[in-house]
Amino acid sequence: MGTPRKRRSPEQARSEILLAAEARLRDHGLEGLNVVDVAADCGMSHATVIHHFGNTAGMRRALVTHMTDRLLRDVIAALEQEPALEPPEMLNDLFATLSRGGHAKLLAWLSIGGDALTENLEPATHVQALFAELVPVLGRRLPDGWDREAVAKRMIFLVATAAIGYGVAGSLLPRMMDMDDREAAEFPEWLGRQISELMAEQRR
Repeated sequence: MGTPRKRRSPEQARSEILLAAEARLRDHGLEGLNVVDVAADCGMSHATVIHHFGNTAGMRRALVTHMTDRLLRDVIAALEQEPALEPPEMLNDLFATLSRGGHAKLLAWLSIGGDALTENLEPATHVQALFAELVPVLGRRLPDGWDREAVAKRMIFLVATAAIGYGVAGSLLPRMMDMDDREAAEFPEWLGRQISELMAEQRR
């Protein structure tokens, strides 16, 4: 007799597949992130993963949405629960999270994958809702007299694009610019200090 197949709800199956996909992205990079290997890693048939996500591209899109959702929730929680948290510390954590585990490279793949991969790539509604929630949370920390909503959106855009680029470039861009590892590692904190100083100057 064969081993009885584990019964899972659709939600449990999707969750297990995404957890396995995230581990595979972290350990093997984008090249190893495919439905065949993810199915094997989580003890499911290839057809089950196809049923939930359609193909490798669909699974990758779902994974980047899942990872971005968690990241945004963590950022919002940190801003709301830690009033003393300063931009240098926050940016260190954010840049590390996007660099670690392939999150930034997966975002880049979605952005430059070509028509076959980027069709129907409207942002997930709940991710848009989280960005909309983040704007006023960040805005409440900005100085009086600023257009807080507009500035918060631009700050989020600046930090997100810098963090994604930092995660994608790895050590290549710093080497091209003759920056050593220490200088590259200090960039997130440096950017955070520039934001802190700008805000402090506005308050004076």
